[in-house]
Amino acid sequence: MKADLFETDFSQATVITMFLLPDINLKLRPKILDLKPGTRVVSHAFDMGDWKPDRTENVEGKTAYLWIVPAKVAGVWQLPQGELTLKQGFQMVEGTLKNGDNTTPIRNGRLRGDQLSFSAGNANYTGRVNGGRIEGAVKGSASGKWTASLRASDPVPSPKN
Repeated sequence: MKADLFETDFSQATVITMFLLPDINLKLRPKILDLKPGTRVVSHAFDMGDWKPDRTENVEGKTAYLWIVPAKVAGVWQLPQGELTLKQGFQMVEGTLKNGDNTTPIRNGRLRGDQLSFSAGNANYTGRVNGGRIEGAVKGSASGKWTASLRASDPVPSPKN
């Protein structure tokens, strides 16, 4: 069987294994980042540039990299009590949480597939991203459930490619 790697549809894949040179990995990266959040990508020996792996293993002098395709969360999200503004660099997330006149930077923002986690103030947030909606739990100074919806005027967010 002969196929063009860049024309092949692997949108239904849940795991991708690669042994490709770094420049090919970088050319495939945008296509990989459009896969379903949570898709696992394993590469033998070669990385994907500034998209840092979620995990690296060295076994008998050989290196394997694992990436987990992150959900797309960049944008402004409306919460019942305020708004969450997120900037995304692959699985790393930064931004602010605004409640009334109080704006708090988020810390330790991270995605693992569709699972978002971050801290703001004295609270730790976790949530599941499902398209334009996030539902989760908050623990700390304020505990309970939280939800957010992507502002309708914002474009569909996309990670740094």
